[in-house]
Amino acid sequence: MKEERYEAILALLEEERYVSAAQLSRTLFVSLPTIRRDLAELQRQGRVVRSHGGAKKVHAENTVSPLDFRRTVNASAKRALCRAAATLVKDNDVIFIDSSTTTLQMADFLGDKQDITVITNGMALATRLAKKGIKTYSTGGEIFENSMAHFGSFAEEFIQRFNVDTLFFSCHGVSDKGMLTDPSLPETQIRKTAISQANKTVFLCDQTKLSLSTPYNLVPIRRIDCVITDTEAIVRYFEPEDPTEIIVV
Repeated sequence: MKEERYEAILALLEEERYVSAAQLSRTLFVSLPTIRRDLAELQRQGRVVRSHGGAKKVHAENTVSPLDFRRTVNASAKRALCRAAATLVKDNDVIFIDSSTTTLQMADFLGDKQDITVITNGMALATRLAKKGIKTYSTGGEIFENSMAHFGSFAEEFIQRFNVDTLFFSCHGVSDKGMLTDPSLPETQIRKTAISQANKTVFLCDQTKLSLSTPYNLVPIRRIDCVITDTEAIVRYFEPEDPTEIIVV
């Protein structure tokens, strides 16, 4: 019964880009709490992405969710991660912040830092930072429409001009084998370049990213210097001797 309902939900999401929980409840003749539990389980399986009041299907080709949709997914948790991440930034630092919606709100917590320089491939983030008077470099390069981010060889070469004190980034998920993964090859390449230029790497990971595997591997999570998360379940990816700092907010 439950599996049949899952398939019915996925079939409806196949026809529409986005379906609200209320619409699913009416169509399938089940309660809203039941639909919300179903969507939570389907998200855990990596088959849908939830947003306020509804969901979008994750298709087999693993296309990147449009930026405006992804901003609303687990937004309060992302804000808490960004607040914690900003405490790691010191005056005079040169930092790279990627184009993920998870790191976007870091701009709101950097106003008290003195003489920092931020490099980013995210257009929305660059705009926010510039409005706050923070010295900001945008990588330039080809624009990826779904995420409004720059990517490609031009952007990668630009990043290589800098010695980065700290990289702050996220990605689609962490596979069961502990590999950071993403559905976008261009954005994966940008992050790899940023990792190679950074003295310290900080990964922001909310609980919805665990046990999610997409086509492109970035780096094993055990190679990251610091992980900021909202779940203690993250520890299953590490051995006791691993040096990675884990900050749970």
